[in-house]
Formats: sequence, C-alpha cells, structure tokens
Amino acid sequence: METTLDFATPRKKPRSIGLIPLVDVAMFLLIFFMVAGTVQKFEVLPISPPLADSGKPMDEGHIMILLGAREEMVIDDELTDMGGMEQYIRTKLAANPNKIITVKADATIPAVRLIQLMDRIKAAGGRNLSIVTQSSGMRHVRH
Repeated sequence: METTLDFATPRKKPRSIGLIPLVDVAMFLLIFFMVAGTVQKFEVLPISPPLADSGKPMDEGHIMILLGAREEMVIDDELTDMGGMEQYIRTKLAANPNKIITVKADATIPAVRLIQLMDRIKAAGGRNLSIVTQSSGMRHVRH
C-alpha cells in the first residue's frame, strides 16, 4: 500500500517592483551619459587661422576645406589635393550651386597659395565663399 504525502508549499507574496529605485537608476544613467558622452568637435588638421579686426560670425558652410601649415588639404574630413578638391566641389555643387564653401587656412601659409585655392574653387563653380579667421581680441600680448 502506497501512501502519498502532500506537503503544503509555502505561498510567497508576489513582490512588487519599487518605482523609486528604478527612477534612481534611470537618473543615474542619464547623468552618467550626459557627463561621459559630451561630444567635442575636433579638427583633423591643427589650424591657427589668421587674425582679423572685422567680420561677422557665421555658421560653418556646407563644404569645409582645411588648408594646413604644411599646405596639406582636407575637404569634409578627407585628405585630398587640388584636383580632387575641384572634382569634389563640382560634384557637390551640381545639386545646389549656392552651397557655402568655408575655407579654414593656417595663418602661416603664403597668401599666393590661398589665392590659388580660391581660384580653383571659382573654376569648380563655387559662388559663396567664407574664410575663417580669429577675432583680434584673442591676440596674445607679448612683452
């Protein structure tokens, strides 16, 4: 003769998830990613633009050309030469010929080189040109 014993299983109360610790964790994660995830724009080429007394602040144009101290050229974060730059601008201006082209050239490059660059931009169909400068108020005083 077999007997079966039924043991009573203890019934646990269902636990409810507390919202306060959940909100605390969410806020902690939000603050952490805001502090740790600050996006800082950096230049591919280190460039020190020339000083200027006049001018007005402008947003960066649709096409950005960087001309470094050693005359290296970067257009929209791609290293290129004059021929590649001209073809790239021609392609970009085909859709919208009124795009602004922003040139950020180092203060130490010869003016002739900058003029050559501007002539090539014009030959490629560029109409709106912006040159980046620093405000002369940022000038360091030497004693």
